[in-house]
Formats: sequence, C-alpha cells, structure tokens
Amino acid sequence: MDRQLTPLDHLLAAELDHARDMLVMMGDELSMSLEIVSEHGMALQAVDIVGQMLGHIANVVRADNPREAIDRIGMCELKAKLSALEAEPRVA
Repeated sequence: MDRQLTPLDHLLAAELDHARDMLVMMGDELSMSLEIVSEHGMALQAVDIVGQMLGHIANVVRADNPREAIDRIGMCELKAKLSALEAEPRVA
C-alpha cells in the first residue's frame, strides 16, 4: 500500500536518524574505555539496540510502502509489534 509522504514524515525520519547517529557516537566514545565496557557492557549493548530500532522506525516513517519496510526489519520483536499494528483495521 503506497502512500504520499508529507514534509512531517520526512522531518520525523530525519530526526530519528539524527537521534540514532548521536547514540552511535556516544556508544563509540564510551566503548573506547575498557573500564566502562567492562562495567557497563550490557547498557552499551542496549544503546546499540535502541539505535537499530530508531533506524528501522525511521525507515518505516519515510517508506512509500510501510508494510514492505516493516517486512524488511530484522528485529523480530519490533517487526511483530509493527506488523500487528499494521494489520489492525483502520478507523475512519
């Protein structure tokens, strides 16, 4: 189902990309410290996962066909959540 993207869609996707980029930079910088990695490795992994989620969501927001964009998501839980929402009947 193709849709017409609005300027807001493009702006939202760009802001999500920017937030993801900031998380990546922060994670990269924190990962340079062995002490931080050893004490907070799980938290750094969570930061990476959040960045991936933001990227996938940005791709759905900017997609002409959100269903296809959702189908391309490799993160099972996020894909399932978005697929379930997409499958619900739309209320006018």
